[in-house]
Amino acid sequence: MGLLKRRSNFFYILLLLINAFNTKAQGLQFNANDSLLIKRTSYNVFNGNATFSDHLLISFDLSVWDRSNLGYILNVADKENSYSLSYLFNNDTGYLNFNIDARSNKIKIPLQPSLLVRKKWMKVVMNFNLDKDEVTIAVNNKNYQTSELGLHDKITARLVFGKNPLYTEVPHIAIKNLSVSDNKKNYFFPLNEWSGNNVHDEKGNTVGYVDNPFWLTRESYFWKPVFNRSFKQVAGLNFNPLDQNLSIFSKDSLITYNAQNKDLVARPYKNAMPVNMVLGKNILNTKENRVYIYELFDVQAGQPSIASLNLDLNNLEWQTVGKATLPNQLHHHNIFYDATGDTIYLFGGYGNYKYHNTFLYYDKRTDAWQPQTFTGDKITPRFFSAAGLSDKPNEIFLFGGYGNESGNQVIGGKQYYDLYRINVQNHTIKKCWEIQPDSGVFVPANNLILSADKQYFYALCYPHEMARTALTLYKFSIKDGSYEIVSAPIPVISERIESDINLFSDINTNEFFCTIQEFTDRHNSVIKVFSLEGPPLSRALYLQSLEPEKPSRNFVPYIIAGVFIISVIAGIILLRRKKGQSQAAVAAPLMIPEVENEPAETEAAVNQITQNAIYILGDFLVYDAKGMDITHLFSPKIKQLFALILLNSINGEGISSRKISSALWPDKEYTKTKNIRGVTFNHLRNVISNISGLELNFSGDNYFFKLDETVFCDYAFVSKILDHGEFTDASLPVILRGGLLHEMHDTWLETVKYEYEHRLINLLMREVKLSCDANNLKQALEISRYILKTEPFNEEALKYEIAVLKKLKGADYARKIFDLHAADYRRSLGDDCPLKFEDINL
Repeated sequence: MGLLKRRSNFFYILLLLINAFNTKAQGLQFNANDSLLIKRTSYNVFNGNATFSDHLLISFDLSVWDRSNLGYILNVADKENSYSLSYLFNNDTGYLNFNIDARSNKIKIPLQPSLLVRKKWMKVVMNFNLDKDEVTIAVNNKNYQTSELGLHDKITARLVFGKNPLYTEVPHIAIKNLSVSDNKKNYFFPLNEWSGNNVHDEKGNTVGYVDNPFWLTRESYFWKPVFNRSFKQVAGLNFNPLDQNLSIFSKDSLITYNAQNKDLVARPYKNAMPVNMVLGKNILNTKENRVYIYELFDVQAGQPSIASLNLDLNNLEWQTVGKATLPNQLHHHNIFYDATGDTIYLFGGYGNYKYHNTFLYYDKRTDAWQPQTFTGDKITPRFFSAAGLSDKPNEIFLFGGYGNESGNQVIGGKQYYDLYRINVQNHTIKKCWEIQPDSGVFVPANNLILSADKQYFYALCYPHEMARTALTLYKFSIKDGSYEIVSAPIPVISERIESDINLFSDINTNEFFCTIQEFTDRHNSVIKVFSLEGPPLSRALYLQSLEPEKPSRNFVPYIIAGVFIISVIAGIILLRRKKGQSQAAVAAPLMIPEVENEPAETEAAVNQITQNAIYILGDFLVYDAKGMDITHLFSPKIKQLFALILLNSINGEGISSRKISSALWPDKEYTKTKNIRGVTFNHLRNVISNISGLELNFSGDNYFFKLDETVFCDYAFVSKILDHGEFTDASLPVILRGGLLHEMHDTWLETVKYEYEHRLINLLMREVKLSCDANNLKQALEISRYILKTEPFNEEALKYEIAVLKKLKGADYARKIFDLHAADYRRSLGDDCPLKFEDINL
């Protein structure tokens, strides 16, 4: 019998592993301790109790990236005992702890720092041997065992991940591929839901329930905005696979964005960039960790057209390479680098009313772009093609484009959907295939990304002839060109030919990045970056998700019936998401439809001051005396120091160095922060040096900012209103920008935020009544909605919102909004909303 049980246990462990390998679940992320208590995630696996005999085997993939909190991952409780798997970060190490709750810690498992990264998955298997009264926990196949737990041969238990009836602390975690079994039954939960609170097993049956879920599946279909900056100059951008940083090359500094830790840092160059950027085109030489900026046309005679920058962050020095130019511009050409031959190649492009198909290489000896002959299949003249590394060494893939056989624009052009292998060593070209897609005309963005298994490539595609268009990620088979759409669309404006779109990938975080550079004129551009978690999920899967209770085995009917509907839904969701979500796992806010013809929330900041201005309400923005947006110069630590001193200067007489060190470096002794504090202050002084009328002073052991009348600070402006109670129409747009430093969640900031919100809500409650009395209903609606964003269950604000909507949009519309609030109230607080719709009137 013992042998039979051991074989049975082995069989179920094997079954769990097979289930895990056969799924592509993205998982469930938990709202953690930095969320409100009512917004933290709680996942009840069986929505009640379940009974298991002989043994209870629980297996799941776990990702934990918390470096500050104690929290509970899983609680298993029956009538007699409660057992928990908890997490604690202490002394620079994370620990998993298995406890008999309120009695003893039985197992302590150290986790390597390299594991404490979001989306870094570890396999956790918990085997409760009920007969032997022992538990074995395996983390990435390393076993830990304990006994004398008070277990019996049968257990009827409640399994809850995250917040549970005993503990409310939740660390930053995500789980996927959950299996729960004994010798007779096996449950497998991929945790691949797209929305909602119900959790389904692999067969589509509803089994569990989760409060405040953050479904990671959505991050693999809907693009998420992560960066948006305006530049009053041309800037180049690229992705460096050596350090996995997105790099933006402005005229005076290198701006890097790291997807893994979300750090945004600007570093000034040691010397001036030699090339006057027109398009900002560039290419990386990863062999030497060097970038080449180049311009082909519109360069003053005798001035450099090619320069290189060593990407060693400690030695950002430009070197002039050459002055080679061409007789005409080549818009949307392709560029690739032959590392073996240390050669830069160009192909195609558009200029002087012609489509081109010439290969050019840069000849260092003659400082000129020379033609290079390739043999084999011919590529017709074109631009808007995508190029990228192939599945073979020394080869480049080239896909698609727009042009014609003659290259003469006068006779018009057409889209190409063909794939070529270009060998840069023996200079040959081989055509792989050509297809005719049935999803409408499109061209690809500049580059393509090879899949990890080298069977497919990804390309961003869009109808380029439309000024207001949409980008969608496609996945093409290298073998035959068959394809599927694997993302929701990204709205984009491409009114000028200089506008540029790229696709990059980060192998460490398994993320895709779409970068968009929209030019408003020849010198001003906006750079936007969107991220998508990999592996991306197909539109077919998304369509299937719309019917979660009836899983479909055939996606085709959904695709045929739902493409139009999904495009509309995806567009709406993307517009919502552009307002931004915290990288922390916070619950999505209640989505309230806009009132027809009412001003959108973002219009409040249309007329904002853009010279010598500091904005810390809503999105953090800083403009210098010349009107330059210098927000990107504030790294996270500099931003923290700036905010700490600014708030204490406006609210008091400054802050001491000891308090600064305690707030910014809480894990270090005060005496050991002198050097790092000094370096950070020096960086801060450099960043704010071009803000006229802002002085950083030190007096009486306190640092403080002195702001004269030439500096506008929205928080100082609103603070004066709160001090004197003098609300004007000009006050509202400033207030409605958003909450105080809403992207920062530092502990020292919580009290400041609370006091500010408390004073502001008191003022706004008075103003919403006055607005209603004056029949200024649209202003009353704006104010009431702002209050509800800050205090979702403020009953007085809800009364005003519903009453105003009854007047503006009618009872039916107001009823829909009230029902949304009532459902959120019930879901979050567990009680019915005390307000009655019929009783709410002005």
